[in-house]
Amino acid sequence: MIHFASRTLRRRARHVLIVSAAFLLLFALGMLIGQFSGKMGLFHAAKPTMAAAGMPTNGNVQSTPQPAESEAASSASSSTASSAEKEAVPAYQAMYPHLYAGTLEPSAPVKKKTVYLTFDDGPSNLTVPLLNVLDTYHVKATFFVIGRTDRQSVEAIKEIVNRGHAIGVHSYTHQYKQIYASPAAFLDDFAKMHDLIENTTGVDTKIYRYAGGSVNGYNKSTARDIIAEMNRRRYVYYDWNVDSGDAETGATAKSIYREVINGVHRHSDSVVLFHNTKFKASTLNDMSKIIKTLQSQGYSFEKLDPSVDSVSYRFNNIP
Repeated sequence: MIHFASRTLRRRARHVLIVSAAFLLLFALGMLIGQFSGKMGLFHAAKPTMAAAGMPTNGNVQSTPQPAESEAASSASSSTASSAEKEAVPAYQAMYPHLYAGTLEPSAPVKKKTVYLTFDDGPSNLTVPLLNVLDTYHVKATFFVIGRTDRQSVEAIKEIVNRGHAIGVHSYTHQYKQIYASPAAFLDDFAKMHDLIENTTGVDTKIYRYAGGSVNGYNKSTARDIIAEMNRRRYVYYDWNVDSGDAETGATAKSIYREVINGVHRHSDSVVLFHNTKFKASTLNDMSKIIKTLQSQGYSFEKLDPSVDSVSYRFNNIP
């Protein structure tokens, strides 16, 4: 009986040991699973932050981050966007910090039958004679001038302003390949002409006209960036909707008159393109007839300023 009891006790003890060992094994296994699940949970919790920072995640459905994670994701996203914006800002935007037109006047509606006479490429020996004709008919016009610094040209620029006409930047060099090579090159030229006008006349002009117009054969690759930069600086440019044709080979006083009158009749208001170089005697000689005809037909003449809405007179086919 003693031997049998001893054997029974040993069997029970072995059973207890086995059960205990199994329990300990299960407990250890549970701990390992818990640790692994915790790591997986951290991995899944991190996915929204990576997505918010612009890193790719697999699948179309993303977990919704908790508040703390959202703040971290937002901060990472803002930081990334801010860095990208700083890198994307072109260096030319820092050029010529004084070249900002500031707050512009709101555009005012243009009266019907208003004509804006504009003259490019002066000053020249024909500028003062042209001013005399305009004075005769009490007409104010707009002159987009280029970089001439001889005494006669400087005096002509002063006369444009002294007689109450508007003056704007055309270009300094009028060398298309040079000024349209890049936005920086355009700003170099613009700044030089703008400063010449201001130093000569005291006028801090806010209007300009692109040499060759805002869209031409030389600025196909740079027009969009140049226009965007000048708009950012709040300068106002004017193309035209009536071309006098005085720059065409073989133009005569008769052809210029015809082109202007017919062109003005096609619009309720017009910006007319003329030129004021020493070669444009035909333009000068026919100006009296053009003005008298249009005045007799009820048209009035005004000069351009930033309040005149330029949209109607801009070319629309920017590359």
